[in-house]
Amino acid sequence: MQRRILARIGRLGLVAAVSLGLSACGGRLGNFDQPEPAGSKLSNLLGLGGASSNAPAAGTETRRIFCPEIFVLEGTAASRVYAGAPPSNDNLRYQSSVDDVARECALDGDRISLKIGVAGKVLLGPAGAPGAFNVPVRVAVVREKDNQPLVSKLYRASASVPAGETYAAFTIVTEPLFVPFVQDHAEDDYSIKVGIDEGGGGEKPAGKRDKR
Repeated sequence: MQRRILARIGRLGLVAAVSLGLSACGGRLGNFDQPEPAGSKLSNLLGLGGASSNAPAAGTETRRIFCPEIFVLEGTAASRVYAGAPPSNDNLRYQSSVDDVARECALDGDRISLKIGVAGKVLLGPAGAPGAFNVPVRVAVVREKDNQPLVSKLYRASASVPAGETYAAFTIVTEPLFVPFVQDHAEDDYSIKVGIDEGGGGEKPAGKRDKR
């Protein structure tokens, strides 16, 4: 049985002040299992193409490729770090969360080239302090017919909370990731899964299943 691509995050509660702070900063905690809509803020900010891209790689024919849908995997939208044990509302140091995702795709010979953007924030808790933070974000491209991850990469997003502030944003944009071209409607063949991976196991080989 295939291991989960991304580590699941414990569902421990936040104090009301932290929850309100996340909401005030524009967070959408709990709603990340929906596909990224075309024209999202991140898509516009990064210049990514939304649902499809008409801009092929150099030397390839011009044709419309419908990008795979992109999801934040259930249970990986947020991660919490505590100052001590057992974890409690009072000793929460910080929460990192994914706020927005976007993707762009193009035909590159007999492959589809995918570029994926992830934006989020680090929010300080009652036991937190300003400083630099590292958020492990995993991006995976999964083949729909057998739920096989063809690409799975871990990225380290940096966020720095300055003195006097309570949160900082982070953004990553992947290098082109490649999967075999099957048809123009790539959303029928693949899906893109992203999330915060507490396990941080590094890059996983394409085309191989992990065993328990």
